[in-house]
Amino acid sequence: MKAKAMTKDTMTNFATKTIIRRWGNSQGIRLSKEVLSQMDLKEDDTVGISIYDGKMTIEKINKPKYLNLQERLEAFYKRPLEEIYVENEQEVDVGNPVGDEMW
Repeated sequence: MKAKAMTKDTMTNFATKTIIRRWGNSQGIRLSKEVLSQMDLKEDDTVGISIYDGKMTIEKINKPKYLNLQERLEAFYKRPLEEIYVENEQEVDVGNPVGDEMW
């Protein structure tokens, strides 16, 4: 298959070939700059691989912006976690369970 240059408006046909190579004890596929560009991928991005009826699909998975609560709080308050004001550190009693909650 021959690679076909495309713009974002015509992203319907793109085909290229690559070779499966040994990578340690595994096998790997290298992706060209053009493939990475078409998929808007960069190093350390996460992709999902699906196999259906003998065909493999690779798609970009958008990670959450923040990996944990600390990162989210620091971004929201625009300061390190240690500098975020906490009004009260006591636990709050919300009453007895009313459904099938497990405590």
